[in-house]
Amino acid sequence: MIVDRLSKAFGPWRDIWIRSGWRVQIHSVTGRARTLNAQKTCVAFGLPEECIRIAARSAPSARAKRAAVFLHGLWDYPGMMTKLASAVQAEGWAVANVGYPSTRLPLAEHGAAASLAARALAEDGAEEISFVGFSLGGLVALNAMAYAEMDGWHPGRLVLIGSPARGSALAEQFQNVPGYRTIVGSCGREVTPAGATAILEPACEDIMVIAGGTGGSGYNPLIPGDNDGLIAVKETRMKHRETAFLLLHSIHKLLPLQPETISACCRFLGPGRTMKSAA
Repeated sequence: MIVDRLSKAFGPWRDIWIRSGWRVQIHSVTGRARTLNAQKTCVAFGLPEECIRIAARSAPSARAKRAAVFLHGLWDYPGMMTKLASAVQAEGWAVANVGYPSTRLPLAEHGAAASLAARALAEDGAEEISFVGFSLGGLVALNAMAYAEMDGWHPGRLVLIGSPARGSALAEQFQNVPGYRTIVGSCGREVTPAGATAILEPACEDIMVIAGGTGGSGYNPLIPGDNDGLIAVKETRMKHRETAFLLLHSIHKLLPLQPETISACCRFLGPGRTMKSAA
């Protein structure tokens, strides 16, 4: 089980097309693509355009006007977001739980791939695409939404879960630690305050921020203020953009699994429903 999770978290494949369980993935080193069916069996291998054509011909339509893309965090894989994505799907949404090699490529490339996955949902009939990102995945989501007009899809709402929208001071402290950049890749630089500042503004109107903490001094005494052990609450805030804010008593890793996160996500993404922002 642990070996399987590690292989998924550190594997070279990134999703660029998802529909009804079918996926098209690109290898981060060779650039070659493969098509996986809903049973995760490889049915084609070749150029990305060829693999997408095969998938588009074979995958059933999701038949949904609403769609959402889910993005896991650093050193993680889509399984972390399955519970949350399944809950949203049960509400009648088409979902794409996107996997990406978080340590192998720059943030912009992850964002471009996620935007292509959003376009696939739009081509299947979704009128707008919302994004839900956990930790680094939130920054990928912000980046992806900057590609919306270029890639031909309409952005919906955005949910950021434990994401360092203003950058992580802890990541900044580790920048000069030997081996750190090798372990985290280029995204380790992009989650610092300077890196996060450079991310383009998302082309969406409604943003919900979900943060973890204790409501007091936080879980990690090395991080000033309330925090989830890795990210300070203040580092998650988008005060000039966020529509809603929710603070949960949770450590970072467990945030996307919390029942409160799942219920809040479903309510916020629902049409015409918003949540009042909390300080």
